[in-house]
Amino acid sequence: MKTKKILLGLGVGVLILLLLGIYKLSTFTLFDDEFKMVESIKIPDRSYTIKIYHIPSNASSQSYIQIRKIENGVEEVLESYERFDHLDSYSLEKDTLVLTISDLALSKSEIKKFVLP
Repeated sequence: MKTKKILLGLGVGVLILLLLGIYKLSTFTLFDDEFKMVESIKIPDRSYTIKIYHIPSNASSQSYIQIRKIENGVEEVLESYERFDHLDSYSLEKDTLVLTISDLALSKSEIKKFVLP
C-alpha cells in the first residue's frame, strides 16, 4: 500500500515535469523577433522623423541597421545596412545623415552617408 502511494506520487511528479518540458519546448524562441529602435531623429525644417532600427538576425538573414522615414504615421524603409548591428554615432550635415555603424562580432566599423529625401 505504501509502495503504491510512493509510485503514484513519483508518476504524478514525472508527468508534471514532462508537461512542463513540453510547454517550454513549444514556447521556445531561437531568435529575437522584435525590432529595436536605436534612435529617433527629428529633422529640422522637415515634416518627418527618421528612426534607426536594429533588426535582429533570423534563420534567413543576418542582423542589420535600417533607416525608416515616418511621416503622417506612415513608415517607409529608406535604407538597410546589412552585416552591421550597432549604431556608434550619427550627425546631420545639411541634408545628409552621417552614420557610424559597426559590426561588433567582426570588430569592423564604417561611416555611411545617407542623403535625406
